[in-house]
Amino acid sequence: MKKITLFFIVLLSNIGFAQISYLSTDYALQNESFIVSTATAPGLTLDYAQTGTNFNWNYSALAPATQETVLYQNPNNAGYRTVWCFLNGYIFNCTTQFNNNFNLATKLTNGLQIQGFGISNVIDHLKLSPTLLEDKMIGASITVNGTSVPFVASYQTADKLYQFPINFNDNYTNNFALSVDLTSFGVPVQYASEGQRTNLVEGWGSLTTPFGTFSNVLKMKTTVVNNITITANGTPTQNTVTTVSYKWFDKDYGIPVLQVDGNVVANQFVPNTITYFDIQRCLAPNAAFAFFPVASDFNPTNNNASVSFINASSNYDTVSWNFGDGSATSTAVNPTHNYSCPGVKQVTLTITNAFCSPDQIDTITIPVTITDTQNAFTTSVTQTPTSLTADRTLAGTTYQWLDCDNNNAPINGQTGQTFTPTVSGNYAVRLTTNGCQSVSDCNLFAFLGMADLNLNASVSVYPNPTTGKILVSHNEDLVINKVGVYSVLGTLVTDTLDLTGQVKGIYFIKIETDKGNVIKKIIKN
Repeated sequence: MKKITLFFIVLLSNIGFAQISYLSTDYALQNESFIVSTATAPGLTLDYAQTGTNFNWNYSALAPATQETVLYQNPNNAGYRTVWCFLNGYIFNCTTQFNNNFNLATKLTNGLQIQGFGISNVIDHLKLSPTLLEDKMIGASITVNGTSVPFVASYQTADKLYQFPINFNDNYTNNFALSVDLTSFGVPVQYASEGQRTNLVEGWGSLTTPFGTFSNVLKMKTTVVNNITITANGTPTQNTVTTVSYKWFDKDYGIPVLQVDGNVVANQFVPNTITYFDIQRCLAPNAAFAFFPVASDFNPTNNNASVSFINASSNYDTVSWNFGDGSATSTAVNPTHNYSCPGVKQVTLTITNAFCSPDQIDTITIPVTITDTQNAFTTSVTQTPTSLTADRTLAGTTYQWLDCDNNNAPINGQTGQTFTPTVSGNYAVRLTTNGCQSVSDCNLFAFLGMADLNLNASVSVYPNPTTGKILVSHNEDLVINKVGVYSVLGTLVTDTLDLTGQVKGIYFIKIETDKGNVIKKIIKN
């Protein structure tokens, strides 16, 4: 911020009102930052359209709700120069061409209506000259397969924000056009914007805000008519948006000292956002965030699921993320995190406003679901007459077979994908992949010797699959004494051969004969 001493504040207050001329040299410089407060929503009782010459605007009743620091940086440090040069074919003269086109960069706070598709770090690239301030290019980052990829979108017709010098009674209109295509990044969205910006400098005088009184200001009315087309999955949606902004300029400040954005409804201006230059204040932090995609699916090829987090908090200095999976935390403002296993993760964002004394802290926890539609983390087990095999084949998986009849005790030495029991019983397998553990259902297994195999072959059950009643056929010399139907967990379901009232699934029939027991697997449809 351009420094103003108390002496000059007093001096200016005694001079009285006079029209000023706001020059391009009065606008923000590289590496200059400004503390900006946003008023509580949104001061409807105040009249922002009032204007005139030698006018006194008094908005001291505004109350700050949130604050942020607006930084104007060197575009070379914004991270999008290389991509811009590559797309425009500037290989050997990249720096020269880039500096000829841009000399200011700042975070975009509104105007690009496709955020929420994993897009973050949206930066306006501006060109400030003695006669114009032009918005010429937008740089942003989009998350693709867990990696943040930079992309740029250049205006086909630059948006001329201001013409310099800014003087009372200025009145001019300029066109602009911008298009963004995200299909090459795997996001089926195209954004196109064409519109007109009209600036009318309609008043001058003094302005009072909660920051203080500005003795010499110009008031500008900006009307933007924006024709927007968003095409998602091949379906276009068109909308015309008209916004009105009132801005007050003081030569000693590089940004408007007050800006009110809104719409005209029934010939009445309705403010949406009110921001003004301010000092830093202790305001209560408010933690909020969103994430993309809403349901991220585990990718067995990449061995992870990537989620991008968009920080929507206010009034904070530092952030801390806990991603709910026991991994390292992050202090990035908008991090991307790779989850190593599916499930519901309780993600917590903690923000701190250290300007307050003592520190003010706020937290928010939101569940994030990682799906597994490709069944990479399956816990099913395939059974043969001689063995059990875990169906999960994901790289890095380890196996530990368990004895369900012994309180799920680990079976010594049985750590392969396939397990061959030596005695009949109920068995499960504990699977560990990427540090994430899960346990299969218990599987009833009947150990069969040669005699048992011959006995087993002499008995059959049908129909299989069945919708209810089961029939048993056997050799004539065999006597059946008792039958029982068991679930995959080894629990007796019924002692009859009728599954009509049971749920669909896999069952085991234990048939006790005068020559031994037979176990048969049957499916209920």
